[in-house]
Amino acid sequence: MMCLIRSWIICVFCFGLILYSDALWCYQCGDSSIEGPCVTDTAGMEAEYIRRNASLKEPKPDKDKVPYKYLKDCLNTSEICIIERIEEQGQTHAYLRDCHYTGRSYSIQDPRFNDLDPSLNHTTCIYERGSSKRLVCVTICDTDFCNGPQIDGGSILQIQIWLNVLCVAVVILRQIP
Repeated sequence: MMCLIRSWIICVFCFGLILYSDALWCYQCGDSSIEGPCVTDTAGMEAEYIRRNASLKEPKPDKDKVPYKYLKDCLNTSEICIIERIEEQGQTHAYLRDCHYTGRSYSIQDPRFNDLDPSLNHTTCIYERGSSKRLVCVTICDTDFCNGPQIDGGSILQIQIWLNVLCVAVVILRQIP
């Protein structure tokens, strides 16, 4: 049986069925200053990330229903995560983390943002046309939680890769007479 990336994956294994969703997950929040929790509360983001990973390993229905403040399942809505920062005269007016549509519309429409490559996780800053005071910086990326604190270990991508390798190994072993 073939394992598919970015879809529901079902692998038949000798002892049962492995089923998991491979939707993109992003951090999501917004602030109107550089001192707000969307910028500064990386410990809170990390705690939610750890809670989510723990619930994947050992589901607890009562605790799993508690909503996340900083994590968002982008299932069927987005292919990228984003950080967008808007400044004017050196003062931050908006700081946003979220899932983002592939149409890539930002706070200002500028063709210079069209060349951003999500696989590079680079930031591009552009002064709004007609204004030398308003600066919009955009970072896009295309892996789970790439728009926030990176936590070592427990990566969903690593789990996906190992499950895919396991599925291929099972298929090959079943072909051997």
